[in-house]
Amino acid sequence: MYSIKAITSLTGLTAETLRAWERRYACIVPARTGTGRRFYSQQDLDKLILLANLTSNGHPIGKLANLSCQQLTDFQKQVSVQQKREPMPLLDQIIEALLEYRIERCEQLLKRALLASEPLDYARDILLPALQKVGDLWHQEKINIAQEHMFSCCVKRIVLSMVNNLHRHSRNNPAMMFATPSGEPHEFGILVSCLVAAAQQYNCYYLGADLPAKDIIEACQHLKPQTVVIGLVKTPPEPETLMELRQLVDAGKANQTGVWLGGAGALYLHDHADQALNGCELITDIDQFNAKIRQRKI
Repeated sequence: MYSIKAITSLTGLTAETLRAWERRYACIVPARTGTGRRFYSQQDLDKLILLANLTSNGHPIGKLANLSCQQLTDFQKQVSVQQKREPMPLLDQIIEALLEYRIERCEQLLKRALLASEPLDYARDILLPALQKVGDLWHQEKINIAQEHMFSCCVKRIVLSMVNNLHRHSRNNPAMMFATPSGEPHEFGILVSCLVAAAQQYNCYYLGADLPAKDIIEACQHLKPQTVVIGLVKTPPEPETLMELRQLVDAGKANQTGVWLGGAGALYLHDHADQALNGCELITDIDQFNAKIRQRKI
């Protein structure tokens, strides 16, 4: 017989997780002493080891709890064969986890990919495709707004944490500010751009989305960035957003601050030869942005 302390040591599960599994899923029913202390059999231990291994690889406890040890063993063998034969692409793993509300699994997958990738590759090949896929699923009503918001918060949390880790403020580094103007709530373009700029040792000031132009201008007057990166996603941009953009461009000219504009809304303005682009520099994609900031540092 094993005590709960021994079980947690042998399986790697916390006592809190073990109690939650027992209470919510009745995956095991331990024996108890007269004083109510839990004791676990060898069969309990064997099952918990299998459950710990499978859940650590992303399989939800709710689908496993009622399986026997033999069924769990067979399932583990089946999963191992499938993984060896054809590993599931990272994007598919992320979406599968999101569909099942396993946001901690999404975060785990995104963090692993971040550790294995350069910031530019991570932004281009992992974050932007994942965000696009999640947006498409939401428009198709295959995920709900809660799932979309959870994923968005997860991405933002990871990226800003990485920006803080990369960021080494220095007077010798060029400074760059990131924001979107009023009427433009989409911030992931400027978010991934901030990550790429931080990796190039820019001093990065991330203001976020949907800010009045006057507040962006005031921040520029105090922080004095060489460049303000503005994201526009809505197509066409809102009239209010275009008015705000013109204010930013005029202030940039007066203060000798460059205004770079990127996103689907910016490309829309370019395709329609909109006068709002006058005084801005168009950023077409993340690779061009990376090349441009590299060139400016030389």
